[in-house]
Order: sequence, then structure tokens, then C-alpha cells
Amino acid sequence: MKITRACDYTIRALVFMARQPLGTAFMRSDLAKKCSVPDSFLGKILQSLAKSDILTSERGKKGGFRLGMDPRKINMYDVVVAVDGPFNINNCLDGNDPCCLMKDCNAHDMWRDVQDALTSQLKKYTLADIAKIK
Repeated sequence: MKITRACDYTIRALVFMARQPLGTAFMRSDLAKKCSVPDSFLGKILQSLAKSDILTSERGKKGGFRLGMDPRKINMYDVVVAVDGPFNINNCLDGNDPCCLMKDCNAHDMWRDVQDALTSQLKKYTLADIAKIK
């Protein structure tokens, strides 16, 4: 599994936001410049984060994007899923299309364990941890 560029950009922007006073609003273009992220790409990312309640957005002169909650309550699993969608390290773990070989597959349990470990680790880290804020 490889983390997407969108996920990398997302974490960059969220870390920057988390290091500012809680409640600070950020305009997309300013955030893009400060985080060295392409503006148009960041716009799509921010909308995904707002749909997942990680961010809030408000239009207008005093509007912009804000963290939707305390950085200590935002875990990296939720961030990854908000931007990249649910992930499965192998197609056989996709609940919507179960693998026809599952009963005879010797690797299925291993893939499930690896995915569970990755999920657990991503849930363990919060935005506050990554941003190194107390």
C-alpha cells in the first residue's frame, strides 16, 4: 500500500492548521501557498475533509476552512479514509465483493491481520501527535 499524494498534501495542510490557534480560518489559496500544495488540488481535499467533519467551511469575508474539532480527536485513519476512501490492502478484503477463493486461500487471514494492524496504527495517531502539539 502506498499513501496517495492527496493524503500527503492533506496531512501537510492539517498539521499547519493544527499548529495555529484553534478556530483560525484559512483561505484555500493562502493554505496552498503556506503548505506548498497546488491550489486546485487542495480545494478538492478540503471539500472532502469538510464532508467528513474534520474541517468546517464558511463562505464570506470572514469565512474559510477551520478544524472541525480539537486536533487530539482527529485520528489519521479518519483522515486517510476522508481523502482516499476506505482501503483494503488486498481485493479479498473488500466486503462488497468477497473473494471466491476465501475458503481455500492460505493468505486471507494474513492479509486481514496486516490490514487490522495498519488500521489500528492509523487510529492510534492523532493530528495533535503528528503536529507535535500538546
